[in-house]
Amino acid sequence: MRDTQTGGESLNRQFKLKGKGSQGRGKSRRHKQSDYSLLLPIVRKEDLPEEYRHTAIEDLLLYHNLNYPFDSYNRVEMLVLTCIDHRIMLNLPNNFSYIIRNSGAKIDNVKFAVSFAVAVAKIKTIALIGHMDCMMLNIERHKTGFIKGLEEQGWKRHRAEKFFKKMQPVFGIKNVVRSLIDDAAKLRSWYPKTLIVPVCYSEKEKKLYLVKEDRA
Repeated sequence: MRDTQTGGESLNRQFKLKGKGSQGRGKSRRHKQSDYSLLLPIVRKEDLPEEYRHTAIEDLLLYHNLNYPFDSYNRVEMLVLTCIDHRIMLNLPNNFSYIIRNSGAKIDNVKFAVSFAVAVAKIKTIALIGHMDCMMLNIERHKTGFIKGLEEQGWKRHRAEKFFKKMQPVFGIKNVVRSLIDDAAKLRSWYPKTLIVPVCYSEKEKKLYLVKEDRA
């Protein structure tokens, strides 16, 4: 088993907002400290909150963070909704989870897919997994490259600009942890009989952190 200790100092260094721009340094620093305080590292089984014991969330964290031996599954236990980012690599057994990937782990435009998993596949647990260095953070900084890239694909400039403007409110994130908390609350309003848990992935540590919603 690999060493599972996670250094708070290194995590704090990683949890930074890109494109500080209009937020300003002082506000950005306050957000960083606040967000870090809402993340619960799971470095041993005893760190798991009681409400997640004997659930698929416990299994998710034990498999990925603590390298527990894989069990065999004949049916899917949960749904993972996460970002498309290639750096999010989860250590999970076969047949354990459905996985939906969407930019920023945003939920609105994948509602049918999530609903299908809940209604037809009878999924009772959803892990909403965002990550610390998401490119959807302050996506205005990508506007020029986005438009130019679509122009290179043959789009007219005004069409690309209009498309970016339309989708920016859907996918744009100002704060990863707050986005996870808000979207988890929205998922619970859609599926009140399903366990919905926001989780944050550290690209540097390659570990999952529970989001402490009760401290938000």
